[in-house]
Amino acid sequence: MSISDPSAVPSTSPVFCLSVEGMTCEHCQTRVEQAALGVDGVVEAGVDLAAGTLSVRGGDPQAVIHALAEAGYPAKENKTCLPTPPPLPVHQKAAAAEVAVPVRPYLLRIDEMHCASCVGRVEQAILAVPGVQAAAVNLIEKSAAVEGGDPAQVIEVLDQAGYPAALVKEPQLSREDGYEIDILGMHCASCVSRVEQALLKVPGVTDVSVNLIEKKALIRGGQPSQAVQAVVDQGYGASLRVRSTNDSFVIRVHTQPEPGNLEQIREILLAQDPNADMTVEDQLLKITTSQHPADILLRIADIGLEVSLEETFVDPSLQQAEETRQEIRLAWRRAILAGVVGTAVMVGHMSGLFPHPEDGQLFWAGAALLCLLTMMYSGRNYFIGAWKQAKHGAANMDTLVALGTGAAWVSSLVVIVDPEFIPGAGDNLFLDASVMILAFLQLGRALETRAKRTTSEAIGALVGLRARTALVVRTAGQVEIPVSLLRIGDRLRVKPGEKVPIDGEIIDGRTTIDESMLTGEPLAVSRAVGDTVTGGTINRSGSFILEVTRLGEDTTLARIIRMVKTAQMSKPPIGRLVDRIAGIFVPIVITISLITLLAWLGLASDLPLAHGITAAIAVLVIACPCALGLATPIAIMVGTSRAAQSNVLIRNSDALQTAAALTHVVVDKTGTLTEGRPAVTSVYPGAGYTEREVLLWAASLEVGSEHPLAEAVLTAQSEQGGALAQVDAFKAVTGRGVSAEHNDVTYLLGSYKFLKEEGVVLPADLLDRARHEADQGGTPIWLGKGVEVMGLLILKDPLRQDSAASIKRLQSMGIEVVMCSGDNRATAEAVAKEVGISQVHSEILPEEKLQVIRTLQEQGGKVGMVGDGVNDAPALAQADTGFAIGSGTDVAIENADITLAGDSLLLVADAITISEATLRNIKQNLFGAFIYNVIGIPLAAGVFYPFTGWLLDPMFASAAMALSSVTVVTNANRLRFFQPRGEAGVTS
Repeated sequence: MSISDPSAVPSTSPVFCLSVEGMTCEHCQTRVEQAALGVDGVVEAGVDLAAGTLSVRGGDPQAVIHALAEAGYPAKENKTCLPTPPPLPVHQKAAAAEVAVPVRPYLLRIDEMHCASCVGRVEQAILAVPGVQAAAVNLIEKSAAVEGGDPAQVIEVLDQAGYPAALVKEPQLSREDGYEIDILGMHCASCVSRVEQALLKVPGVTDVSVNLIEKKALIRGGQPSQAVQAVVDQGYGASLRVRSTNDSFVIRVHTQPEPGNLEQIREILLAQDPNADMTVEDQLLKITTSQHPADILLRIADIGLEVSLEETFVDPSLQQAEETRQEIRLAWRRAILAGVVGTAVMVGHMSGLFPHPEDGQLFWAGAALLCLLTMMYSGRNYFIGAWKQAKHGAANMDTLVALGTGAAWVSSLVVIVDPEFIPGAGDNLFLDASVMILAFLQLGRALETRAKRTTSEAIGALVGLRARTALVVRTAGQVEIPVSLLRIGDRLRVKPGEKVPIDGEIIDGRTTIDESMLTGEPLAVSRAVGDTVTGGTINRSGSFILEVTRLGEDTTLARIIRMVKTAQMSKPPIGRLVDRIAGIFVPIVITISLITLLAWLGLASDLPLAHGITAAIAVLVIACPCALGLATPIAIMVGTSRAAQSNVLIRNSDALQTAAALTHVVVDKTGTLTEGRPAVTSVYPGAGYTEREVLLWAASLEVGSEHPLAEAVLTAQSEQGGALAQVDAFKAVTGRGVSAEHNDVTYLLGSYKFLKEEGVVLPADLLDRARHEADQGGTPIWLGKGVEVMGLLILKDPLRQDSAASIKRLQSMGIEVVMCSGDNRATAEAVAKEVGISQVHSEILPEEKLQVIRTLQEQGGKVGMVGDGVNDAPALAQADTGFAIGSGTDVAIENADITLAGDSLLLVADAITISEATLRNIKQNLFGAFIYNVIGIPLAAGVFYPFTGWLLDPMFASAAMALSSVTVVTNANRLRFFQPRGEAGVTS
């Protein structure tokens, strides 16, 4: 929801609702809300993307409809939808900070989800909790990412709905520069909301996290005393918590310590920290102290004991991998048991080894008991899941399996007790089917789980890039400790060939670093004192010491992993449609099963009840909502992981879908087509000035500038030498240049247009020189003093080696490339000609790029924008898909739809190709899942029996059901081998 003036939102403003056509993604949502807010009188506008509606407070409905139509989104009044602006989307919460509490995401683990029907019910239950603004449920990971609401309340609601949940990760802030307040008197979510709002109004406070269970608040920014008073003013007791710096860790003594050794260790601890504590378990020492673990380790080693620090941090991904292995083993055991019992019953009955039910009731009663015990073991998860669903008046895949196998067993028991109750059933007992169904399903579960584990290998590979230990340099020496025990400011020694343990800054030494895991570039780059290095990269040559600057979830690698996981949790519009279908799938199947039974009873002349039961059971077990539910998320999971391996970081699945449909790509020149490292190649002084003076004054003006060209001028001046002039009244004019004053004289540095607008007279000889240099791809920069020209500087930014090939590849994909540049026309056209771009917009300001993109969109184009993610932020937001090109450490990782973790424009084509392949895979999966059910259900119901005389056995129906899920997962896993630049990428 967007708010034009948060402080002036009248509660009496009329609220109305519109149905809006053409909204497909978050970009559409932003444009529709902005268009509505541009109408006089409108104070609030909120889009419900899933419902395709816009709720508006204030303004005239017809005026809003007209504004939306001009923006390309036809709309009409909707009298049926609830005219209440929806909760704030995360990306716009800052705009309404005065009226809304910031949203923090958290993750829930939900183990009882088995199919798409479960996903729909879980999402509905979560979204019904007050304060929850968004929920993304992942069937594969059995997790849900939730934004807003009280986690404890969400878990309680899920438990009531039959889906036990656990909090994996609490919503929390980084504790760096934060402080805590203990709060008394909080009892509910309303208290939490009031406290948060009060704290957010304290000057300087930027973020707040209130924990109801622990009765505390974690705050970043502002004065602690003011924050405490703000809480007290709301009627709650509050006090500043003095945060303990104590930390716990475990030391292993490699030889059994003597009592005297333990006493020495205790003395070492208490000498520096009187509050330290130590417990002994065999050869393990659990120590709690504020002292650095490395210092303790060195002091203990100094008394002659061989010791090392134990890693106590359990990586969630490794823990999940172990849980998956156990799940696969359990599924195999259940499948084997059910298969052995079912095969024995089936072979014995069909071969005549076992007596007929009329002659061997006691024998078959024992067989029924054996099958029941087998069902209790091999089908335990299905029956428990079905019972939980039934208690809440719901149904899912477990319900279908439990009904099918239960009906097979009960009907068999009835025949054993009274063989004539179901005419003709004595020769067709379903005891074997009751357990063979479970055998096939558990086999399919094992294969499916194994395939899904393979799907997660890309995340595992990223996690595997993390170093486990680091060599810490302390005053008493250096020692190796687990990375999880590092602290901000620690100094680490990194030797040649080792992984860089964590993000930091080099403070001593020089080396070359292999950053291919971030950028994809195979050549190592030089790094020296003052340069930053990223954890997970490889030190190739020299030894150096780094100072730790980031820990844990704040590191670059952790952010990349988090971004990939977030993308995997999201759903494109096509996925949301499937969820709605899956929500009614199970009730429809149960209805079809009952209709099948009744149809056989009413229409069949040959053994109607026996055949009716067979067909009804087969319908229940052949229908597969699981394949339907897996079709979209499994492809997104593999596709985004494959993209990450190709140095393409996709932020969400909406970007995945829009990137696959692009018709135009708008590119910036500097830093995108060029290397972004301009250099001064020529200096032409004006009459009465020297080259040295021109360069010195240009550098003096550029000292306060952040423009990329400023660095080139300052570098050239530093090579020349000489003190810079002191200037004041510095002013930067976006897209034009800079100005400053010295001794009451105005100096100007910038483009031809900038100096001309300021009344500077440009000499003809320098104008000719500027045109000539621009035709050669140079960028002319003019230096003026008052109304006269001091000189002309020529800067050149070399093209990237693969720019021309990148443009050619995009064009071969049917995408038109458009170049936008603030450079003069001659320079821009020279660069465009060299790379093969025909459509060029030159001498435009950053905000004018917006109009270029809007024009293309109004003409029906789907537009992607490639920029640096900072200067081009408005254009990136306007585009259907925004690509940020640059290092994986760039701030663009947090702001773009797709971040290209490298400097090559070829990655744009890679991103589009992978998006197309993923969307194609999703459609293949959905087609397979739908076609399977469309053919399988009528086949199981016996529709073809009058023509073939053949009825599908329930056990074979269950095998088909299991196979459908395995097929979908296997098809999605083909994306793991997709090559965006090779033949495999063309033919996949």
